[in-house]
Amino acid sequence: MDRTRALKTLRWTLYGAWVVASALAMMMALTPGLDLLGLPPERISFIPATFTGMPWTLPLFFSDYDSVTTLAIVLVGQVLNVSIGLMLARGDD
Repeated sequence: MDRTRALKTLRWTLYGAWVVASALAMMMALTPGLDLLGLPPERISFIPATFTGMPWTLPLFFSDYDSVTTLAIVLVGQVLNVSIGLMLARGDD
Protein backbone atom coordinates (compact mmCIF):
# COMPACT_ATOMS: atom_id res chain seq x y z
CA MET A 1 0.00 0.00 0.00
CA ASP A 2 1.55 3.28 -1.01
CA ARG A 3 1.64 6.37 1.13
CA THR A 4 -1.08 8.25 -0.74
CA ARG A 5 -3.56 5.42 -0.40
CA ALA A 6 -2.77 5.09 3.32
CA LEU A 7 -3.42 8.79 3.90
CA LYS A 8 -6.64 8.61 1.90
CA THR A 9 -7.83 5.66 3.99
CA LEU A 10 -6.90 7.46 7.20
CA ARG A 11 -8.77 10.62 6.16
CA TRP A 12 -11.96 8.69 5.37
CA THR A 13 -11.70 6.62 8.54
CA LEU A 14 -11.30 9.70 10.73
CA TYR A 15 -14.14 11.47 8.95
CA GLY A 16 -16.42 8.45 9.35
CA ALA A 17 -15.60 8.17 13.05
CA TRP A 18 -16.32 11.86 13.54
CA VAL A 19 -19.68 11.60 11.71
CA VAL A 20 -20.70 8.69 13.95
CA ALA A 21 -19.65 10.62 17.08
CA SER A 22 -21.51 13.68 15.82
CA ALA A 23 -24.66 11.65 15.14
CA LEU A 24 -24.57 10.13 18.64
CA ALA A 25 -24.03 13.58 20.15
CA MET A 26 -27.03 14.94 18.27
CA MET A 27 -29.11 11.96 19.40
CA MET A 28 -28.29 12.94 22.98
CA ALA A 29 -29.51 16.50 22.31
CA LEU A 30 -32.91 15.51 20.92
CA THR A 31 -35.79 13.66 22.59
CA PRO A 32 -36.40 11.19 19.71
CA GLY A 33 -32.69 10.35 19.76
CA LEU A 34 -32.85 9.61 23.46
CA ASP A 35 -35.79 7.29 22.80
CA LEU A 36 -33.69 5.39 20.26
CA LEU A 37 -30.86 5.15 22.78
CA GLY A 38 -33.30 3.93 25.46
CA LEU A 39 -32.75 6.93 27.73
CA PRO A 40 -35.39 9.04 29.49
CA PRO A 41 -36.08 12.60 28.20
CA GLU A 42 -34.53 14.06 31.36
CA ARG A 43 -31.09 13.00 30.10
CA ILE A 44 -30.94 15.61 27.30
CA SER A 45 -27.43 17.03 27.12
CA PHE A 46 -25.90 19.55 24.74
CA ILE A 47 -22.33 19.02 25.96
CA PRO A 48 -21.33 16.23 23.51
CA ALA A 49 -22.86 18.12 20.58
CA THR A 50 -21.08 21.27 21.69
CA PHE A 51 -17.73 19.49 21.52
CA THR A 52 -18.37 17.90 18.12
CA GLY A 53 -19.62 21.23 16.76
CA MET A 54 -16.49 23.19 17.58
CA PRO A 55 -15.29 25.84 16.63
CA TRP A 56 -18.80 27.09 15.76
CA THR A 57 -20.16 26.25 19.19
CA LEU A 58 -17.50 28.04 21.25
CA PRO A 59 -19.92 30.84 22.27
CA LEU A 60 -21.91 28.23 24.19
CA PHE A 61 -19.03 27.88 26.66
CA PHE A 62 -18.93 31.59 27.43
CA SER A 63 -22.60 32.62 27.32
CA ASP A 64 -25.80 31.25 28.78
CA TYR A 65 -28.46 30.71 26.10
CA ASP A 66 -31.89 29.12 26.32
CA SER A 67 -32.33 25.56 25.05
CA VAL A 68 -33.81 26.54 21.66
CA THR A 69 -30.91 28.88 20.85
CA THR A 70 -28.40 26.31 22.06
CA LEU A 71 -29.96 23.64 19.86
CA ALA A 72 -29.90 25.97 16.85
CA ILE A 73 -26.23 26.83 17.36
CA VAL A 74 -25.35 23.15 17.81
CA LEU A 75 -27.24 22.11 14.66
CA VAL A 76 -25.57 24.80 12.57
CA GLY A 77 -22.17 23.79 13.93
CA GLN A 78 -22.80 20.14 13.06
CA VAL A 79 -23.91 20.94 9.51
CA LEU A 80 -20.90 23.17 8.92
CA ASN A 81 -18.47 20.59 10.29
CA VAL A 82 -19.98 17.77 8.21
CA SER A 83 -19.64 19.78 5.01
CA ILE A 84 -16.13 21.07 5.76
CA GLY A 85 -15.04 17.61 6.91
CA LEU A 86 -16.33 16.08 3.69
CA MET A 87 -14.32 18.56 1.64
CA LEU A 88 -11.21 17.76 3.66
CA ALA A 89 -11.74 14.01 3.44
CA ARG A 90 -12.17 14.13 -0.33
CA GLY A 91 -8.91 16.07 -0.62
CA ASP A 92 -7.20 14.77 -3.76
CA ASP A 93 -10.10 12.61 -4.99
